[in-house]
Amino acid sequence: MTFDEATDQLYAVDLDAFVAERTRLARELRDAGDRAGAERVAKLKKPTVAAWALNQLARQRRRDIDLLLDAGHRLRQAQEGVVGGADREAFEKAQKTQRDALRRLTQQASQLLGGASSQALSQISATLQAAAVSEEGRELLARGRFTTPLEPEGFDVFGALPVARSASGKKPARTQKANEELKKARERLRELERAARAAERRAEKLQAEWKESAHAAESARLALAAAQRDLKQAERRGRK
Repeated sequence: MTFDEATDQLYAVDLDAFVAERTRLARELRDAGDRAGAERVAKLKKPTVAAWALNQLARQRRRDIDLLLDAGHRLRQAQEGVVGGADREAFEKAQKTQRDALRRLTQQASQLLGGASSQALSQISATLQAAAVSEEGRELLARGRFTTPLEPEGFDVFGALPVARSASGKKPARTQKANEELKKARERLRELERAARAAERRAEKLQAEWKESAHAAESARLALAAAQRDLKQAERRGRK
C-alpha cells in the first residue's frame, strides 16, 4: 500500500471510524517498511462533518461531481469571454448547468447526513461552488480529501458577471454601493462559516470527551458490581 492509497482509503471511512482507521493504516505502512508514509498518514487531519460529507459525495456521486467540475470549467471560460466583450449567452448557460448540478449534490448531501443542520449544508453548498472554479478546490473535490470546507473568495466563486461600466469608464454610483453591500455580506458569510467550523470542532471534542467519560463510568459500574459480589461472598463465608 502506498501513501496515496492509504489516504484515499482513510477519507472514505465513516467519520466515527476515522481515528482507528488512521492508526491501523499508519501501522500497516510502518510494518511494510514505509516509515515516512506512516508518519504522514498519522498526521492526516480528521475532517469536519461537512468535509466528510463532501468526501463521500466525491466517491458515491461521481457523475454529478464530474458534471459540476465541467460546468465550473466552462463557467470560467465564459466569464473570460464576457470580460473580452463576448456574448453573455454562454456564461448564462454554464451558470445554469452549474446551479443544477449544485442543487442535486446539496440534496444528496442532505440525504447522506440524514437531517444535517442548515449550517452544514450551507458549508457544503458553498464549498462545492468554490471547488468548481478554483484549481485547489477542483483537485480536493476530485480526490475527496477535504478536512474543512472551503471559503469562497472573489466573484469567480459566486459566478457573477463583470460589472458594467459607464461610457466614461467609471462604475455607476448605484453599482458601487451595491458592490460594497455585497462585499460586506460576503465578509459576514465568511465570518459565520469560520464560527460554524469552530463550533463543530468544539462539538466533536465534547462528544469525544463524553464517550471517554461514559466508558470510564461503565468500567466503574462493572468494578463496583464485582466488589459487591466479592463482599457478599466474604460475608457468607464469615457466617459459616
